[in-house]
Amino acid sequence: MTTRSIATTQDKQYLRKINEELYKRNFELAVKNKTLTLLRVLYEISTHSLGPEELARKLTHEIRVALNLQMVSIFVIDQPQKSVLPVALSTLEAIQPHVNVIEDDLAALNIPLNEKTNILAQVVRAKKFKQSKRLYPLLQPFIAKTKVDQLQTDAHIDTCLVFPLRIAQVVQGVLVLALDRPYNSLNQYEKEALDSLVDVVAVALDKAVIYRELQKANLHLKELDRAKSEFMSIASHQLRTPLAGIMGYLSMMVDGDFGVVNKEQTPVMKDVLEATKRLIRMVNIFLNVTRIEAGRFILNYTKVPFHEVIEAMYKELKPTADIKHVTLTYNRTLLPETEVDVDKIKDVVLNLIDNAIKYSPKGSVTVSAESDGKKVHVKVKDTGVGIAKEEARNLFSKFVRGSGIARVEPNGSGLGLFIAKKIVEEHGGRIWVESEGEGAGSTFQFEIPLKASTQALKKVAEMKARVRQGAK
Repeated sequence: MTTRSIATTQDKQYLRKINEELYKRNFELAVKNKTLTLLRVLYEISTHSLGPEELARKLTHEIRVALNLQMVSIFVIDQPQKSVLPVALSTLEAIQPHVNVIEDDLAALNIPLNEKTNILAQVVRAKKFKQSKRLYPLLQPFIAKTKVDQLQTDAHIDTCLVFPLRIAQVVQGVLVLALDRPYNSLNQYEKEALDSLVDVVAVALDKAVIYRELQKANLHLKELDRAKSEFMSIASHQLRTPLAGIMGYLSMMVDGDFGVVNKEQTPVMKDVLEATKRLIRMVNIFLNVTRIEAGRFILNYTKVPFHEVIEAMYKELKPTADIKHVTLTYNRTLLPETEVDVDKIKDVVLNLIDNAIKYSPKGSVTVSAESDGKKVHVKVKDTGVGIAKEEARNLFSKFVRGSGIARVEPNGSGLGLFIAKKIVEEHGGRIWVESEGEGAGSTFQFEIPLKASTQALKKVAEMKARVRQGAK
């Protein structure tokens, strides 16, 4: 053989090796690209808030289509029953009629985790991957072998791969891939792709299980909250009637309607009367909260000169201010008629003045109001404990109290301002607080329109209709 022919043979061998390496690299890239595309799709599915069943259906379909598999299925662990249950199965359209033969059996499938012969149970217990040349070991002894073997023949299934879906060594389920070729025929890159796929499915399923548990917990919390609201409503109604009677009789006794009260008894009777008034206010607060939460917070609009509302609350709270050595001043201004729910707006004014008195020990509280012809603007300014600026934003939320306020009066409910905000907003107004910080006093303000809007009146009519319908 000549030197030239030897060189030619070596060149051909070299080119063949290059071509083989290029084919190998191209195949590797193709597998990786397909895997990355599939993983991206699976990740996008997992970002949605889905229950395990819907998530599994989407995942099995995408995996089967992308990898051109005969069948893909996902099973989940039922922890209370300690069993494995099917949640999703995706098959080639051509073999769906054959799957339908065992459809009812699959729907009823419930594999105990301690089942010795079943591969799915074995994989869950061992937390390790298994493969099977037969489909029946995955479903035995719960579905007839003849039916399963016929399905395997019709579906051209050569190998079943069973992967545990686990997070931190806790198995949430099982992924089953049915191939039309042996597992050993897959190359290294295809096997690595399957491992990556299993990890993503495990994370997605774990998230879906957590999402479902959170849904159940949230539903349970709502039921508890509804039961709590119903209890508070019933208890408050039961308390309000006797308390109103007690307050009435105490007031009459203090006024001497049942005879002269001696000097030693008078201050005690007044203290008891004030305590009873506070109890009634607390009961009304709880009633209003339960109505708000139940969607039964209804305004009953009437027209009233607004200065009369303020004057009534000023007169009611003036004795309380005097007892606490707080100078309460009302800068009286004639205000126009305003369309409001008088009782509820009185609650707002009372709450703001009462709070100002409580949190201004031996200080002063000034109440003022004005109107621009479209709305009423009320201010309650005190020289009390003040409010830190970072706390002011949340002060009107339920059960929230300023730290300085809590130190002066530790027994408040944290509901008064929450209800006041709701009442003002239902009137189409707004409420806010201004303070230079702790120790610098506060100014609580609210404004409401003089006339109720058509939308507000319509909302009231709709709510009253719903309440009447519920009563029926």
